[in-house]
Amino acid sequence: MKKILLLLLLCLAFYARAQNPATMPQLPGIQANIKASLKAKISGTVMDAAQNKPVEFATVALLNPKTEKIIGGTTTSESGKFTISGVDEGTYRIVISFIGFENKTINNVNVGPEGGEVALGIVQMQTDSRTLNEVVVTAEKPLVEDKDDRIVYNADKDATNAGGSAIDVLKKVPLLTVDPDGTVTLKGSSSIKVLINNKPSSIMARSISEALQMIPAELIKSVEVVTAPSAKYDAEGTAGVINIITKNQLQGLTGGLNASVGSRRDNLGGNFNFKRDKLSITGYGGGNVNNYYGGSESVRQNLLGDQVISTIEQINTYKNRGRSGFGSVSIDYDLDTLNRIGLDASFGGDNRNTNSTRDTRVTSDDPQYFRRYNHSQNRNRNMDLNFNYTRAFKRSKEQEYTFLAQYNRNNNHSNYSLYQMPLPESEVIDYRERNNNDNQQNEFTLQTDFTYPLSTIKRRILEVGTKAILRDVGSDYRLENALDGSLNFQDDPRRANMFDYQQWVWSSYASFRMRTRNMWGFNLGGRLEMTNITADFVSTSTKFSDRYQNFLPNVTVSKRFGEERRLKLNYSQRIQRPSIFFLNPYVNYADPKNIQSGNPYLDPELAHSVELSYSTFTKKGTTVNAMVFGRQTNNAIERITTVDTSGVSSSTYRNIAQNATYGMNLFGSARPVKQWTISGSFGLNYNILNSTALQIHNENWSYQFNMNTSLQLPNNFSVQANGSYNSRRIQLQGQSSGFYYYAFSGRKEFKKQKVTLTANFENPFRRYNTIETLLRTPTFISDGSNYNVIRNIRLSVNWRFGKMDAGQNREKKRISNDDGKRG
Repeated sequence: MKKILLLLLLCLAFYARAQNPATMPQLPGIQANIKASLKAKISGTVMDAAQNKPVEFATVALLNPKTEKIIGGTTTSESGKFTISGVDEGTYRIVISFIGFENKTINNVNVGPEGGEVALGIVQMQTDSRTLNEVVVTAEKPLVEDKDDRIVYNADKDATNAGGSAIDVLKKVPLLTVDPDGTVTLKGSSSIKVLINNKPSSIMARSISEALQMIPAELIKSVEVVTAPSAKYDAEGTAGVINIITKNQLQGLTGGLNASVGSRRDNLGGNFNFKRDKLSITGYGGGNVNNYYGGSESVRQNLLGDQVISTIEQINTYKNRGRSGFGSVSIDYDLDTLNRIGLDASFGGDNRNTNSTRDTRVTSDDPQYFRRYNHSQNRNRNMDLNFNYTRAFKRSKEQEYTFLAQYNRNNNHSNYSLYQMPLPESEVIDYRERNNNDNQQNEFTLQTDFTYPLSTIKRRILEVGTKAILRDVGSDYRLENALDGSLNFQDDPRRANMFDYQQWVWSSYASFRMRTRNMWGFNLGGRLEMTNITADFVSTSTKFSDRYQNFLPNVTVSKRFGEERRLKLNYSQRIQRPSIFFLNPYVNYADPKNIQSGNPYLDPELAHSVELSYSTFTKKGTTVNAMVFGRQTNNAIERITTVDTSGVSSSTYRNIAQNATYGMNLFGSARPVKQWTISGSFGLNYNILNSTALQIHNENWSYQFNMNTSLQLPNNFSVQANGSYNSRRIQLQGQSSGFYYYAFSGRKEFKKQKVTLTANFENPFRRYNTIETLLRTPTFISDGSNYNVIRNIRLSVNWRFGKMDAGQNREKKRISNDDGKRG
């Protein structure tokens, strides 16, 4: 009986120790094992004392105060939090460091014998008043980062971008594909929205690919790819959003000049940044001259039943030379610690001249052989004006109110003149034609947003907002011709085109996000958008109006496993409105054998998207992101081409297809040794295009991959290389071939002089890139190829001046109009 009582008392003692370890007697036989199991962890949150914001990726070191040796450590997360696990009993010193801040030392951190958690709470860091010239940089930001809702490519860390344009930068961004003609696609779709500093730019209004050629790569700090935008974003862009962030320095006065010369492009530009106390001014600008050339060949067999009734062969060559300029100035002022206002303006323009020659040979009952010489000019001017007001609140740094206003204007003037002569070529001109086209787009936007934390622990956030966009687009197209080839031009009213188009979009959204203590994250939101359109196409006597509304939900669930791994699932609906490029009913006869027109009766596309992603990274710099996704677009807008009995093709746009893409993307980056980094991505898609109206079904597997590597050599030399390949792509009526790209670069830094020299070699072993296109329909069969110059060799020099203090800027709010499907 005594033994039983003694055993019960021993069990009760162990139970009491589990509830309160200090009350349990230490038995000699198991004391060592208990101590081994009672290791502690030290946690805290690092904040910027001046800005009251988390300090991301700060280094937290655990030191023995007697020997000053580092025992352990970690880095802070995006929310500024850190945890050092497996700490033995004792007294320690914590040292927290980050570039731009004074080191923070916490002495006498005591870890008791009972283990548990030592919570340091909020740790404030003060900005360093020394200049960056006195700071020793011990770590670099990775080339690619995986954030909560986006993948970030840090373009300023990539030497191969020197002397290039934004289109060259986007070629290296994970998930993106850039065709040789400059078309950008995301996860296999060109239905995207491109922003600059979180806001739309009027330079994108006419052509995204041409606008990206205007922006020098030296101005780009990073590119953000948002594949599953929350309800706070406009619902436009069924595949996602691309946000180009330009460089913006911190305290002090800094600047730089850059220049490059190349076989296809020359650049000259500069920037300056001033920030002192409450005032900051940023400006940049520059210009470039570019030279592109190429051509195309095509053979089209026109069918009637199973018989070939005519054949059209065309050979075209072109040379394009242009110059463009781009500049911006931004002024921000802190009224006090809670209120801030800002103004910024950007201006851009380009002039392009193109000379082309097209030979046309028609084999039929009525054969035709002729050559056309065409000279075209295009002048574009754009302007963006922005005002922003931000109000913060003392209650919480998460609580914020913003009011934003924006005005965009784009003016375009173009003209061409052509003359035609029979083949074989003679001095006889039998037809002349010339035109003038003036068009403009004005856009005015008002937006207000409010962010409110629902709990003091800041894990539950409510975001609400509303926006109104008013667009006004007009065009006046005049054409004259001389049917006898003389200089006696006459107006051709059949080919004149005047239109006035207004679009008003009103939207409101609400979004709720929450993060639990066990690292689950939830984001639930919805956006209601109402669109009203009125259009008057004067030349075609077509008046059109449309009104529709859409409710677009967005749900995201994520789970973090520590600070190094994350799993995320998202479902969203997105909309893509047709822009004026698709709606204008004007019939373009510039090529009389291939005419084109728009369709004012197009409806918007509506896409359902599901995305599952997993990402992980290690302290040694290895990052892995894996994604599987599915996207189905209903009412898809597709270009349709038909051929009549005379052999003339007509192309327009119709809502007659359903598109579906299912795929996966794998991205990884690593640093095998300190001086060598390597990254790459691989994507595999299954594409389905289906049109019940045309009884067409087309599907295929497609894939793409890219790689980027960089090696740091002694004496401030470095070399880089990158390359990519994209397999063939399908269209509703055919397919086009794949293409590849590669480049090498070498860089030398003269740090004392603040000068960097870079040599780039793009596709040095081939002059042209050729894309073959095959179209198969019941009325025609077409085989064609397009070739464009792709080889480019350039030398760039960059000089930096001034010095700055390493303070942090308050985030600037800007309008983001994510809408308008563009050609």
